[in-house]
Parts: sequence; structure tokens; C-alpha cells
Amino acid sequence: MRTIVPIAGALALLAAATPAAGNALIPPFGHPATDPGQTVETQVMGDFNGDGHGDLAYIVRGEDQRFLRVVTSMAGEFDLDTHPPQMLSLDPYPLADGTLTLRKNVLLLEDLTGGTTAVASTHRFRWDPKLGAMRLIGLDATLYSRTFAHDGSEASWNVLTGDLVTRTLKLGTGPGDAAYTKTREKRVKRPSKPLRLEQSPGGDELLGWPGAQ
Repeated sequence: MRTIVPIAGALALLAAATPAAGNALIPPFGHPATDPGQTVETQVMGDFNGDGHGDLAYIVRGEDQRFLRVVTSMAGEFDLDTHPPQMLSLDPYPLADGTLTLRKNVLLLEDLTGGTTAVASTHRFRWDPKLGAMRLIGLDATLYSRTFAHDGSEASWNVLTGDLVTRTLKLGTGPGDAAYTKTREKRVKRPSKPLRLEQSPGGDELLGWPGAQ
């Protein structure tokens, strides 16, 4: 599937300099925090928790490490404070820069990892007032061969309802998008307790794939 690759980091620099579309909120706590040797791959700003103040999500990349970090604001007794940062470990060697998008109150993380066998994944996070934190509400993942060497698979998990849909991607001889045909759709329940952002599984885990090669 030649166009299955998610949009890469071509807009990362623009995202780093510009708030999410339609949102002019700037986090009161300044710029992304990084350690020496680390860089910011991409970032997005907006009101994640609905308190009227700016929040920040960004992907940090360093030597043999990479993670998503989300910092949300919290109104203190006398001034504005922040909730403890939430961090999700990511594959340190992606095939392309990840992307972060804020759609209404949902934070989307798109990532592409692996090698000749790749996994494209999309995490969806939303603020949960009961948890006082961002939680995973959905995860989509697709495994496929970048060299068209084998069949693939895809899965879509609605964490809120527990609905899990899986499909086999049958490799054919067609070009481009026609290289794979979706077959063997299965719908099952996969209930889960609320998962905080940092507890989120990866696309590999959702697909039952031990690691893209």
C-alpha cells in the first residue's frame, strides 16, 4: 500500500512556531523542556483540558530515546500551575517524524515505525476530569510491507466502548493502493480500564506484532 504512510514531519517546523489552527492559546509555562542533546521533533499547542489556558504536547528525540511529553495547565490558588507532565515512550528510530494534531479536544499522535515491514499508528488522547490527566480513547494501527513482500493487517480499537475491529490486508498484484485488499474483518470486544496517556500500548502491541523488521 504505497500511500499508507502517514503525513511526515514536513510541517513540524511550522507547528513548532504556530499554534494549532483556530487556537491562539499560548502555554503560560513557555517553550518545550529538553535536556542537552535532545531536540523537539514536533509540537502542538492548544487547550487540551478545557480550562481556557494553553497546553503543550511535543515529541522529544535524543540518543536512543524518543517520547511524547504533554504538559497541561492547572489553575492554582493564586496563580497558574501545571499538572505533572505525562510522557509516553516511542520508538527511537521512526521512519519519519511523528505528527501531532489537535482536533477539537482530541490530541492525535501519528507515527510510522519499523523497516521494510512498517507499522503506521494513530493514537487519540482526550482529557479525563476524573483522572485529572490525558487518557487514551482510541488506537489505529496498520502493518504492511514497504517492499510488497507479504500480507498486512490493520486494527482499530475504540477504548471507550471496547470495540476492536481487525482486518487482513491481502497482497495482490495491483499498483499503489490496489496492492492490498481488505479481507477477513472481525469485530470483537476488548474492554479496558481507563488508560492514562503514559500507559498506552503501541501499534505493534495492538496488532500482536513482536516488532517491525
